[in-house]
Amino acid sequence: MLWVNMVRRITASAPSQAFLLGEHAVLYGSPALALSIDRRAYSTAESLVGKEIIIKSELGEYREREGKILIPNDDLLKLANGLKILLERYDIRSGVKLNIRSDVPIGSGMASSASVSAAISKSIDGLFELSMSNQDLIEAVYIFERIIHGKASKTGPACAVFGGAIWIEWLRDKMKAVSLGYRRIPLAIACTGEPSPTRAMIESVSHLKSRFPEVYSELVRDISKVVMKGRSALEKEDLRMLGSLMNVNQGLLYALGVSSWSIERILWEARRKGALGAKLSGAGGGGCVVILHENPHEVVKDLPAFTAFPAKISREGVRIERRE
Repeated sequence: MLWVNMVRRITASAPSQAFLLGEHAVLYGSPALALSIDRRAYSTAESLVGKEIIIKSELGEYREREGKILIPNDDLLKLANGLKILLERYDIRSGVKLNIRSDVPIGSGMASSASVSAAISKSIDGLFELSMSNQDLIEAVYIFERIIHGKASKTGPACAVFGGAIWIEWLRDKMKAVSLGYRRIPLAIACTGEPSPTRAMIESVSHLKSRFPEVYSELVRDISKVVMKGRSALEKEDLRMLGSLMNVNQGLLYALGVSSWSIERILWEARRKGALGAKLSGAGGGGCVVILHENPHEVVKDLPAFTAFPAKISREGVRIERRE
């Protein structure tokens, strides 16, 4: 059993993600390529006497004591369930209070849930002095992700934990995240203003893949080839090739049925304004478009988007911000 030596508060933060290549296909054995974006989520963790869990965020408040829910909140319940698994895994019997805030647009395809979950996991790690490794943190965030989304990849967790560029590969049917280090890439992100229904999009692709296995298996294989070439382009800093591959990947994602009119409007306008590449980021059906452009500050002007901004790549992953 782990005890806390003194009552204190720890604040941790984690970056979000831009999915460069390989979303959806990564759930079926394809590699994937993503970047950590310096829009961060924050979690302040505080120990409580007794087995009480309190979570507060912009989504409201959740509270339970001794397993009895006192203040229900469906939006925060999944975070509470993930937190309880984390506490049980490390034999922590203290209660916990979490205050969460996030600069990551919810439902944007920027892995806001992974960013929040990584910040929570790191704040718990710091509060109870668990000395969790990066791999421990990725596995902890992955627990939250599976609770929230059902079928999930480790792309968002790895972006949140490592920072920089992330490569996802499969070894003996197990997903592995590899840090490729910091990369200087001129990106912008444009959000449709419509939420990306991650679970529904994943289930839709799964359903179509079961109905048309030969067709959808070929699409997944084609995406895998694009991702492999994309890593080579990234490592050579060949932005034109990378942009072209992003456009091809978008076409394949359209064929998977996960694009939308709001996404297509943004990406075609971005291409008209000189984007080297533009594609949806994440589950699709809404959310955001990631844009590769030599002048991100110019391309975001007058896009048909709810919000658009130049995206700064995060050098750092999850980190402790403050100890009190």
